[in-house]
Amino acid sequence: MFENRRVFLKEFAVDLPTLDNFGVEDVAITEVPEGQIVVKSHTLSVDAWIRTTLSDAGMHARSNLGQTIRAFGVGEVVASTHPDWQVGDWAYGLLCAQTHALLEPDGLQKVTLEEGIDPAAIVGPLGITTGLTAWVGLIAVGEMKAGETVLVSGAAGAVGSCVVQLAKSRGAHVIGIAGGAEKCAYLTSEVGADAAIDYKQGNVTEQIAATAPDGIEVFFDNVGGDILDSALDNLRPTGGARIAICGAISQYENLDDVQGPKLYLRLAERNASMRGFVVSHHAARFPEAVEEISALLRSGNLALHEHAVEGVENFPEALLMLYAGKHFGNLVVRA
Repeated sequence: MFENRRVFLKEFAVDLPTLDNFGVEDVAITEVPEGQIVVKSHTLSVDAWIRTTLSDAGMHARSNLGQTIRAFGVGEVVASTHPDWQVGDWAYGLLCAQTHALLEPDGLQKVTLEEGIDPAAIVGPLGITTGLTAWVGLIAVGEMKAGETVLVSGAAGAVGSCVVQLAKSRGAHVIGIAGGAEKCAYLTSEVGADAAIDYKQGNVTEQIAATAPDGIEVFFDNVGGDILDSALDNLRPTGGARIAICGAISQYENLDDVQGPKLYLRLAERNASMRGFVVSHHAARFPEAVEEISALLRSGNLALHEHAVEGVENFPEALLMLYAGKHFGNLVVRA
């Protein structure tokens, strides 16, 4: 009935993955068991968390050898034996790195394509691993208020770009950290950050101090490592600063020996707090987030640059591109 091209885990990753860790094959879908659907993938999100499924040391459950690489995506239902799903419906969820997903739809979200909003926005500004993660970390966890100074690491990536724009829309002074002059220019000229710090040029702690002389009140961290320490050293001394830990891409190369912050005592010294979060634990607030993000999209006050790679067979290359920092904004694969 359908030919599914899928990317699977061929070998477990050591340090950062390589192309040798992945395989690609075509598998025929000849029938749709009762209660299942087939979703033809439109856009798949390439996210940093996928690295943590490729070996034993990850935060997420390890994939099995031969298992299709996990990835969130959006697509159209092309076959259904489920009473609640019809051909032509659109679905968002864990479609995995494949052209056609045969699955039980219990974990999927039925989506309505709004006029003026591209389907790819559902894995970008409206996606759980991108826009919703940004909203939850900044607002539900970071409790950002108008007038505060917000620092964002990994700011030129998908989540970071959304955080910058959400914070600006709520009246914050926003500083983004990225690697390289081109990404820093992108942050200030396209994303709307008030200032950008190039972690590849000079001392990051000193650069934060220069751009936020009174200290930072909210830090949204996607990177961890030394940059987290630099932020800790620049928390507002008068107290009340918050750090939201979203990820730590600087540590994903060696998950067996993750390096924690050395300056965590700044939290006590400055009456600050640091919280990690898993976005799915805040599902009760997703409708609130979707409403706000959708309004910003329609008004043109939030836009996420999309870096699209064509062909699901190129999903491994896209994933390696992500870890090498060779993209701007939202990195996706058109299946």
